[in-house]
Amino acid sequence: MARPSILFYKTLSIMKPLLLSLLLGISFAATAQTSTSTYSSTHSQINDNDKTLSIQIDGQRNGQQFAYNRTFNVRGMSRGEKDALKNRVLDSLGLGEAPPTPHQPMQVAQTVRSERDSRTVPVTFTCPTCEGRVKLIVSGPTTITEEFDAPKNKGRFPRTMSLQPGTYYYEYWQNGVQQMHLPFTVKTGQQNEVTVK
Repeated sequence: MARPSILFYKTLSIMKPLLLSLLLGISFAATAQTSTSTYSSTHSQINDNDKTLSIQIDGQRNGQQFAYNRTFNVRGMSRGEKDALKNRVLDSLGLGEAPPTPHQPMQVAQTVRSERDSRTVPVTFTCPTCEGRVKLIVSGPTTITEEFDAPKNKGRFPRTMSLQPGTYYYEYWQNGVQQMHLPFTVKTGQQNEVTVK
């Protein structure tokens, strides 16, 4: 009877380093997968006039450019159905949930794109203390979402966006935590500057 227990302990002493090496290798592989950083910067414009829903998104993810531009017939659809459609499109592009709708009703764009583009004005966003993983969401007549890494003192701000005149809300997220959610107004003929933080 003494023989099987000796054999068991010898086998265990051989297997222990192998098992430990295997677990260590798996943990290194898991750490390597989670530490790869993804960079994405997107610009999205979503317009809904109760007849058509226009979704235009372009940007860059992990060095790859992408562009999406599609118009859907949403006549007779409820608000929930339209939101579900937007979320399906954003999920299919790997962008997660849609930017939150602003607290004030969005103005409906009734003009053609060239007229709308000619009415945009530059808006400068400044943030001397922004750092880490940054997400900036601008909601109003135009919706824009940008995500980027802002290393300390590396000059990711000021950022300039072209926006239509009107009332907007901006949300500033730092490392996954919402820091600010405030309104601002874009006016023609004036310098438009928003201090984020």
